[in-house]
Parts: sequence; C-alpha cells; structure tokens
Amino acid sequence: MKYSLVLTNGRIIDPESGTDMTGDIGIEGGRIVEAGKRLDTGSAEKVVDLAGKWVIPGVIDPHMHISTWIGDFPGLRMMAREGVITALDMAGPPESVFLNVKNHGSGMNIACLSAFTFAGEGESDDMPDREIKNRIAAALRAGAIGVKLLGGHYPVSPGITRKVIQYAAEMKAYTAFHAGTTASGSNLKGMREAVELAGGHPLHLAHINSYCRGGIKDPLLEVSEAADLLRGARNIWSESYLNIFNGTSGKCSNGEVRSHVTRTCCKLRGFSDDEAGLGEAIKKGYARVTKFQGGENILVTGDEGHAYWKEKNTDVTLSFPVNIPEVQFSLATMKDRDGRFVVDALSTDGGGIPRNTMVRHGMELVKLGALTPIELAAKLSTNAAGMMGLKGKGRLSPGADSDITVLDPDRGRAYMGIAGGRIIMIDGIVIGDGGTVITTPEGEECVRGNGVDCTVIDAGGSLKNKTDGL
Repeated sequence: MKYSLVLTNGRIIDPESGTDMTGDIGIEGGRIVEAGKRLDTGSAEKVVDLAGKWVIPGVIDPHMHISTWIGDFPGLRMMAREGVITALDMAGPPESVFLNVKNHGSGMNIACLSAFTFAGEGESDDMPDREIKNRIAAALRAGAIGVKLLGGHYPVSPGITRKVIQYAAEMKAYTAFHAGTTASGSNLKGMREAVELAGGHPLHLAHINSYCRGGIKDPLLEVSEAADLLRGARNIWSESYLNIFNGTSGKCSNGEVRSHVTRTCCKLRGFSDDEAGLGEAIKKGYARVTKFQGGENILVTGDEGHAYWKEKNTDVTLSFPVNIPEVQFSLATMKDRDGRFVVDALSTDGGGIPRNTMVRHGMELVKLGALTPIELAAKLSTNAAGMMGLKGKGRLSPGADSDITVLDPDRGRAYMGIAGGRIIMIDGIVIGDGGTVITTPEGEECVRGNGVDCTVIDAGGSLKNKTDGL
C-alpha cells in the first residue's frame, strides 16, 4: 500500500485502544490507515525512524489564547514548538483568531470561543433573554464553536450566567466558564456556584487550579472539595495547568484595575488593587508583563516591565506567580476509585501567554511515577478530544486524523509535531504554516469568507454530558 508518511520503530501509545507497543504508523490522505504492525515502507513517500521515541495522539490544549485581545499570533508558533497540534482559544474575538491562523499560522488546528461579554458593558439580571440568545447565535455565525463567560475577570450576575449556560446548551453551543460572578469570586466559592448555575447542562469549567489558591481555606482542602464537586457533576468537563504563573490583564482605567483577578493578585502580596499598586507590583518583580520580543512573547518585570506596561497604556497581559505546586500536582494526577481522572485534561491557559509547559511538566510527572505514559497521553490528548467532541482526534487507530505528537523521553519534551499528516515541528523548530480552523455549520461561511481553511464539526457534536458517552 502507498503511504505519504510512515513513522517506524516508535513506541505507540494510544489510550483509546490501550495500545502500548513498538510499531509503525502509516499515513495517507490526512488519515491514519495502519497502526501498530510493521509496515512495508518501500512505497512510502517519506519514512521517519522514531526508535526510542514515544508516539502519542496529537496534543490538544483545551485552553489557550492567541487573539489580538489576549496572547496574539506569537502563541501559534510557541504552542507548535511544544508539540501542541490542536488548541482552543478561550476568548476571541473569533475573526482575529482566524486571521492570525491565516497570516501567522504554524500548521495547527484551532477552535475558538467568543467572550460572552467584555468589561464595562454593565449587564444586569434584566438583560432580555432574546439578547442573550442573539449573542450566542452571533458567536456561532462568527465562526466560534461557542461562548466563554469571563467571570473571574469580568463578572456578570448569577442570573445572566445561568441563562447563558442554559441557552447555549439548547442552541448546541460549546460553553466555558472562568468561575466567578458578581456574587462570588474566582475561588472555591465561585466554583461551587458555577456547578450550581450549570443546572446539569454541559459546561467546560476552566483551570480548576485557579480556584484552589487558599482564598477560602487551606489550598489542599480546597483541592479536596473541588474534586468532590467534580465527582458529583458529570455534566462538568475540566482542565488544569502545570505552571506557577497565571495570566490576567494589566488594563487600567481612571486609576482603577479592570480585571478582578488582577486586583486579587495584587492584594495577595499586600499591594493596593488600583493602578498605583499594580505599578508597584511590577516594579518590585511580583507582576510580570508579557512583551513581544524576538518573534515571541516573553515575561519581563522590574523597571523594564513597568516601562513597557506604561508604553502600552497598561493594555498588556500580566502573569503573577500564584499557582501552588502541590495543588497543580494533585489536580493533574487525582483519580476516582475506578481509575478515571477527576480533572479531565491538562491545559496551559497559554498560547501567547508564555507558559506552554504542559508537555514538559507532564513528562516530569511520568518520571516521578505519578502518571504512566498512557495516562499522560490521555491527559494531553484523548480526554480533551472527548471534551471538544473531536471524534477524529485523540486516538491513533485506523481512520483517525493523522494528528500526532512525538515525545523524546530522554530529554523530556516534544520532538515532532504532525498535523493532518504534515510535519509542522521538528526538534523544537517550527516548519508549519497556515492552519485549519475548527468551526460549526453556522460559522463555516464566515471562516471561509476570511480565506481560512476549516473543518466543520457536527452541530452539537461538542461538549455533552459525560454520561452520554463520547
């Protein structure tokens, strides 16, 4: 049989089938056609020997940022370099995400959510239901697969939050939520409220580690309660990330810090939660400023960071070292008695925010014995594919999309990235360009109208209750 690409001698690790063996993978037409057995490579256009490497389903990051609003285009190459093949932008605006894929892409697959609200709009419980539904419909028409509630940063009322989740489910739109409303913060209390407001409807609850920073009680006690909440809510999908830094906004208006998360981070270390206090937090090295330099985004602080923050009129992304290692470790590895992970997937909340470390840190957990290689592959890909309804991804069986990440276990990082049968990264060097947008039937016209390649997932194909199956 003719193959466009054959990967030989790699350790094939496929959580869906339970495969963990040395073998070959044959690719043709953007699909895996053979996996596991030794293949005749004589007619293959390209053969890559992966002896000593691990071959897993293409890594999926279910929470990142690459829009012009947050993260921007450098994130596309920053992710690809780390072995990510598919990713979900969790804010939009969608058009800027798609144009970044077109003009600055690294060959990846990108889906997008549209922020349900931006700061300063002053929504209240009397927002008409028609307006809520119109906003969700507009997001789908714009090419997003659904909406994101930015509660922790820019909270709206519990009433509106409940309606957005309900109506999005009825309209078969993906819904994600950074927990927090006008009645609660981005903490364990906000997580409790989020589970209640979901009302049994499917919901992607973002970065569980963010709600276990000791805001209500001891952080590890918060982890225990968060786990109990997730065990009791089979409608809730979740992810957590493995990095000490968070990501938030440095934007200020009239001396006031706009993001509630940024205010909380300032107060954690005794800085005032206004523009003056934030400036001091940057100068003294606590807050880091995201700066575009040398073709990618880096974190700077002190006088350099403060000058850049001011140069950009405070409209920059910030990072604070507020994530607790013990919390991150626990959430990444915690399982139920039946062996199912309590938190479904690993994420980065990165992209253009410089913390795309889930592959490297995930492999460190394998070295520690906290995860097996097949469990790591599930956390990095298979579970996220189920969350996002990506039926062709997250597996290495015949008929699956030929999205593959090759890991180097000796160096503890990604060695190669393959998207749709095309190699987009080799040994940390990104060689891919463009990319494919994942959208719904409602958004296909808009995406293609912007001159961007896309693949269409079935309406309602994403984000359903776990009890419904994948």
